[in-house]
Amino acid sequence: MENISHILEAIQSLSAQLFVFRTNIEPLTLIQNVPEDLANLINNPELSELIDSACLAAMNLNDFLKPFLKMIHSYTHKKKSSSNDSMIPYADFTVDDPPIIRTGVPEQIRAEDLIALNHILPVKHRDDFAFEGNCPHCGAGNEYIYLNNGRRQYACKVCKKTFTDKVSPRGTSGFYCPYCNSKLSAYHDRKGYVVYICQSRRCSYYKEKKAKKEAGDDLDLITSSKQYRYHYHYREFKFNMDEIRSYCKQVPGSVDLSRIHVDMHTLGLIMTYYINYGMSCRKVTNVMRDVHGIRISHQTVINYSNSVAALIKDMVDYYPYDLSHVQAGDETYVHVMGKNNYVFFFSDPIKKIITSYYIFSNRDTKNAVISMWNVMRKFIEYPDDLTFITDGNPIYNAAQFFFEMQGFKFDLHQVIGVKNMDDVSRKYRPWKQTEERLNRTFKENYHPTNGYASLDQANSYMVCYVAFFNFLRRHSALGYKPPVILEAFDEYDLMPDKWLKLIQMSGEYHRESAQA
Repeated sequence: MENISHILEAIQSLSAQLFVFRTNIEPLTLIQNVPEDLANLINNPELSELIDSACLAAMNLNDFLKPFLKMIHSYTHKKKSSSNDSMIPYADFTVDDPPIIRTGVPEQIRAEDLIALNHILPVKHRDDFAFEGNCPHCGAGNEYIYLNNGRRQYACKVCKKTFTDKVSPRGTSGFYCPYCNSKLSAYHDRKGYVVYICQSRRCSYYKEKKAKKEAGDDLDLITSSKQYRYHYHYREFKFNMDEIRSYCKQVPGSVDLSRIHVDMHTLGLIMTYYINYGMSCRKVTNVMRDVHGIRISHQTVINYSNSVAALIKDMVDYYPYDLSHVQAGDETYVHVMGKNNYVFFFSDPIKKIITSYYIFSNRDTKNAVISMWNVMRKFIEYPDDLTFITDGNPIYNAAQFFFEMQGFKFDLHQVIGVKNMDDVSRKYRPWKQTEERLNRTFKENYHPTNGYASLDQANSYMVCYVAFFNFLRRHSALGYKPPVILEAFDEYDLMPDKWLKLIQMSGEYHRESAQA
């Protein structure tokens, strides 16, 4: 134990010294013109050699301890850990090479020809023979089938081939392992996809993973269920790209705004209070009565908001935004009829533009795909360096795999947990924190509403909020200007007038012209 304490003290001392060094060096990045004496110090070859030697020593230490990590893990985790390590549930999503897909039906041997040619007689079955099907190879009836090994394997007297009642013959349509050409078997039926695996123990993929286990280099094979992943896996999705393209969460309008009983300036006031300042519909009713002397019901506020959302949705979705190649995403929950529903937020952390905002009742792979496609279709030209930054939820890994199958490639970087436990989290956490800040900004508007009465109402409110966020809200990070600057708003100083102008522009903005 004394040696262990000594090692820990030495590592803590090293970590403290590196921390002091880093915290003193980092402020230099804020200086535009570094003084000459500091520049000479930084460019000193001796400093570079010391840093390189320290990095090399740390790498050698990790390489030295690597064979012992499994042993240390086994001794220190004999009891089930009570900590909630957020990295554990997301550690086992890996994507293997695509399988071999066969759609044709193999040419079968005609059982009638073989029976006539070889004068084959039917089998005399025992009373307990229960197989009632035909031979999958030649189509011979069950009177020519007999039990081959006393269990589940059958043999055909006509074509001399064996089979089971659970496995289809080789060559039929389905998915086949690219390593051993064995037919894949359905293993898990998930909500958004079916997992197929190769069960052959002669497969080169299986043998390679098994060899890593025997060599002790198997930490990457351990899944969240504490099992080892040896077999080849493939995921078949239960939806296709046509379904994703056709999905558009339309929001119904409650009233015809051209026939409302209040003037248009009052409508602008209602939208300003309800959306800009995050007041509940009942507080908006009170303000309109007590401040402006206008009597309306809280349901009227909701109806007006829903109708505005129906008008401006096309402009929010199909406006030709100027986006960067980085898109950050996160989910947050809202209450709909007292139950959790999920907002899939994606935004441009550089331009501060919300690019996806749909609310779904479930947090699954299909909804992640829809949300990411809602971002991708906003690019006028699909960027070669498109990058998504999300949390460690495996639905995004599955979504990336789905899009790669459709020919859409992008980089996915996942920031896991609240601590920087890996290089990816350290590098991309600032973008992820920008998205989490968006969640908090939205929640400031959401909390006074105390939830929504329906999913349509929730999505209607979200359309209005995103329109306000992208076109009207002033952002401190952008010099107190909105993310999308419209010259049409220059002549208006008051927010109710800007809302009315936005509604007018949206009425003239058609989806066909946006897609042209």
